[in-house]
Amino acid sequence: MELASVIGLPVAVGAVLGGMILEGGHLQSIMGLAAFIIVVGGAFGAALVETPTSAVSGGLKAFVTCFKGNHHNVEELVDTIVKLAGIARKDGLLALEKERESIHDPLLKDALKFAIDGLEPNLVSQILESRTNYRGHEAQGAAKFWSSFAGYCPTVGILGAVLGLIHVMENLDNPAAIGPGIATAFIATVYGVGFSNLLFMPMGNKLKALAAHDDLYYEMVRTGVKSIQQGTSPSIIASHLMAIVDKEAKEETA
Repeated sequence: MELASVIGLPVAVGAVLGGMILEGGHLQSIMGLAAFIIVVGGAFGAALVETPTSAVSGGLKAFVTCFKGNHHNVEELVDTIVKLAGIARKDGLLALEKERESIHDPLLKDALKFAIDGLEPNLVSQILESRTNYRGHEAQGAAKFWSSFAGYCPTVGILGAVLGLIHVMENLDNPAAIGPGIATAFIATVYGVGFSNLLFMPMGNKLKALAAHDDLYYEMVRTGVKSIQQGTSPSIIASHLMAIVDKEAKEETA
């Protein structure tokens, strides 16, 4: 669970709505189905026009990732690779075949298969890099979709407000309706700025941060497997892998 997202969204929305209520406002005053449809629907459509279909699909699927997280445990990965390195130095790469069956990480599992099959370390590293680059491209595309969505919301919100004001101007012969009409028109602006800055833009940035974390994890897998193939000392491998994420290797692990 990505606690920062789970906690942050209610805090942000609660602070805005709470402040409005403290100033004497009412939740009913910012309820507007038409404004919601204009802002969210309009901005979503614009984001669809800008974003390739594959990135849109990935972005929608990544919605859950913002709150669920990617669950990469780097210390567990280091422990696994160090264990594998020790086995490989003692019994050879072929001895890793039995250990491979108990590994759940698909990237590490495939990497070990390549190593066991006798592929050169640099070739294995290149194959893994190609795979991870593609995954990174998909992750960045998903993040870009939400950033685009966020970017269009305020502008479409202004558009909604202008449309509302046009409706008000058409009814100037009814002075009693002018005030409520103007207030309703500006609901679209509130939605545009609110959805953009409290939800969609933070989601885009969170997905970028998670993608960067994935890149570090993938680099650790590539480096670890290559080091195993080269017969590097397990303690040195541990220090090297933890240095990638700027952490010190546990002495007992090394």
